[in-house]
Amino acid sequence: MNVRLYATLRPIVGGAVVSLDTGPGDTFRDLIDELVLRWPEIKPELYDREGNLRNNIHIFLNGRDVRYLGGLDMPIPEDAEVRIFPPVGGGSGDLAAGEPDTTQMTHDYYGVPDWLMKDYLTSVGAVETEENFMVADGWQARVTKAKPNHIGSLVIGGSTVHFSGDQDALDAMFEKLHWKTLRGGG
Repeated sequence: MNVRLYATLRPIVGGAVVSLDTGPGDTFRDLIDELVLRWPEIKPELYDREGNLRNNIHIFLNGRDVRYLGGLDMPIPEDAEVRIFPPVGGGSGDLAAGEPDTTQMTHDYYGVPDWLMKDYLTSVGAVETEENFMVADGWQARVTKAKPNHIGSLVIGGSTVHFSGDQDALDAMFEKLHWKTLRGGG
């Protein structure tokens, strides 16, 4: 089965997607064990000193964290789309540090509060891996409150989104996101 990995896990395995022998009927623990067996250097990224899966590693089955579906001992279903997210984030300019051919940009969306922006980003394929940090195929975004925009006596709030990723993936995402944000929060 194919498993998609993100951020710091990609350089370890040599790409965004790995093909594993583990599949439907096996457990998510079996899947992780195979990753560690094939790429031993991934173990410290996934496990703490006591041998437990790190709390900040998120394994998603069809967009939902397996911790809330049955855990690592849950069997992998037939229709499984598996994605593994390590902790990601950082300060300004650190969104995709070290990734080749990465585009970075910041957009303000006035009239779209941060909670709604996260909903919009989810609808175009992102998953929130940490508070206000969204990751999708080929791009990621950090959502913050925008600095209020003053127009006379009117004050308009909104969201500032720091995007990073592959330019083609960002272009495809912006094409979808544009129609949602065009309504300005509606």
